[in-house]
Amino acid sequence: MRVLVTGGTSGIGEAIVARACDEGAGVVFTGRDAGRGEAVARRAGATFVAADVRDGDAVRASVDSAVRELGGLDGVVLNAGVLHEAPLSETTDEAWDAVMETNLIGPYFYAVACLPHLRASGRGSVVAISSDAGVWVETAIGAYSVSKRALIWLAQMLAMEAGPHRIRVNAVCPGDTAPGMGSFVSGRVEPPGAAGWLTPPIGRVGTGEDVAGAVTFFLSDDGSFCNGAVLLVDGGMRASVHASSVMSG
Repeated sequence: MRVLVTGGTSGIGEAIVARACDEGAGVVFTGRDAGRGEAVARRAGATFVAADVRDGDAVRASVDSAVRELGGLDGVVLNAGVLHEAPLSETTDEAWDAVMETNLIGPYFYAVACLPHLRASGRGSVVAISSDAGVWVETAIGAYSVSKRALIWLAQMLAMEAGPHRIRVNAVCPGDTAPGMGSFVSGRVEPPGAAGWLTPPIGRVGTGEDVAGAVTFFLSDDGSFCNGAVLLVDGGMRASVHASSVMSG
């Protein structure tokens, strides 16, 4: 399998790159930090291409690079994203634009650029990394929550459009995943870790490897009849929160 991963320089993206390489896939991944990208490439055995998902020309150039490197495309993982911590009423226009351009418009750019190559392969799988905040509203991260909900809708729209070409499009929605997101609208920060996080019913905090496992399923033939699916990978946290709210209501 020949796979392109966006935002693969750290966290969930790096885990997806590593897992895909371990599964024997040829992998090209993108990111904005060349230093981090080259380090991940050496560790995983993948190829790094610098690209900002907000730049349509850079997106198309990186897709062309991936196709040349891999000889085509069979899978795409739309992972790049940024977080902004603020309710909508306190979100600036600039922050709103940065979140939407990265979390929604960027994945759209990549999907549209990749679809012709996936059609040419005779099959294809696209996995959008959304969030549990895209399934239920999180007011503390309002713009992020809206963008991730819209990403789910984008994935399902693409599933209907691309399905007749044997291209499957699904969404994976991680809950809190250690060590946490490092990419914010304000710049990159070192994730603070899972201290103070609520523990899901399964008894532990999620990891990038947990998310990578779900992505691998959707990319593989095991997920060949999944199209337009939305999968929570949160250890049951959302189920327990919903149950608690109902019981206390």
